[in-house]
Amino acid sequence: MKSTLSILILGFLLFSITFNSCRKKDLAIDLTTNSTQDNTVAENLFEDIRKVVVEVIDDEGASMRVKSGFSFGNCATININPAWVDTIWPKVITIDFGATNCIGTDGVKRRGKIIVTFSDLYKNPGSVLNVQLQNYYVNEHLIEGSKTITNNGRNSSNNLSFTVNVTNGKITFPNNGGVTTWSSVRTNEWIAGESTNLFTHGVAGICDDVYLITGNANGINRLGKSYTMQITNPLRKEICCRWLVSGTINITPSGLPTRILDFGTGACDNNASITIGSNTFNFMMF
Repeated sequence: MKSTLSILILGFLLFSITFNSCRKKDLAIDLTTNSTQDNTVAENLFEDIRKVVVEVIDDEGASMRVKSGFSFGNCATININPAWVDTIWPKVITIDFGATNCIGTDGVKRRGKIIVTFSDLYKNPGSVLNVQLQNYYVNEHLIEGSKTITNNGRNSSNNLSFTVNVTNGKITFPNNGGVTTWSSVRTNEWIAGESTNLFTHGVAGICDDVYLITGNANGINRLGKSYTMQITNPLRKEICCRWLVSGTINITPSGLPTRILDFGTGACDNNASITIGSNTFNFMMF
């Protein structure tokens, strides 16, 4: 009887050790933030591309006469064909940052080309901008894929609204840091700064632009795990701030609990928070 009891106790202890070990292992896996990190990097890099494109196109050529006023300074050589004064559409703009890194006045390193084919002026309802990349790097991250920006006209708040799609997005991290893929569909509502631009107000005419972003995305992180992303509260993008300043998103890696990422309450900084279950952590944006 004593021997049988000892065996039962030993079995229970082994089960408890194994069970607790599995729980700790599962908890460690559940708290990983790989998908959140890779989604945030993709979000910021593709938004930086959109920012550069809109800066160049929004003022309809005036910027070419004062290009040092761009947020990226005089880093890029800009060519348009046919010329702005020509009424022929579509037009193609090439924004060429060169083959070596150029540090913009915004502190971002860029090289390579952004090529934009657009059917009409950016602010005209129905205009479509197709963005392609050639050997394009931001802060040593190689960015591939295409982006389409469609002007939907004015919404019920009388703000211009744009559908922004990224397809076949791919980011190769520096120093063999891996590869992540990303696609997204979202709506950008232009809530401030529409009436000003670089030519009318200098840099302030760019920096007063504010967008609210809604939509979703999906990707595969650097570890090969797929995930989905849904914006649950509109993301606020102030053009001259490198980071999103407010809003929340849900990121759900395959087979894992949803991560809730909160970008804050309006401060222009790289601080965010991530909540997984009952655990909340500080999160530093790229």
